[in-house]
Amino acid sequence: MGKLKAMSGKLILCACELAVGIVLLTEPESFTKLVVTAAGILFCILGAFSAVNYFRTDPEEAAMSQQLIHGLVALCLGVLLVYKADWIVNSFMPVTLFYGVAALLTGIVKLQWTVDMLRLRRGMWQTTAVASALSLILAAIVFASPFRVRDTLWTFTAIALIVLGVVDGVSAVLSQMDRSASKEG
Repeated sequence: MGKLKAMSGKLILCACELAVGIVLLTEPESFTKLVVTAAGILFCILGAFSAVNYFRTDPEEAAMSQQLIHGLVALCLGVLLVYKADWIVNSFMPVTLFYGVAALLTGIVKLQWTVDMLRLRRGMWQTTAVASALSLILAAIVFASPFRVRDTLWTFTAIALIVLGVVDGVSAVLSQMDRSASKEG
């Protein structure tokens, strides 16, 4: 059951990379506005929960927790993200950094998979290593910001995500085939 869960997690990540890459390639500005708005809604929800929780907590404990200020700051940030999504997308630097952080995190996750495959003496670890390297390179490029034009960066990011999704999918399937073959042999 654990192996099925791990395999499905890898395939879900691949599908997400492909979907985000395709949508980012076809509708970069709309997709980015959607991401910014969704983040704003999430901050509003978290802020509301924190503020409500402040009033539901014992007054002495609540005074020490500072949940009200955390909630109000999160609410303000959420409202800003929701109502100024266009401005944020046009400013683009924070959004670009978000994409860079996402690429960095997926690269680190893929690095973990590569090391796991090596330690378990599984074949086909090279494809996962390539996917990890591509994610980390994408993150480095985003952080170094060599592209001055946002559309070029969006296109590059979209194509990189599509390639990563395909490489990850192939890696996951080949890894599963390698495991099955090693059990039979």
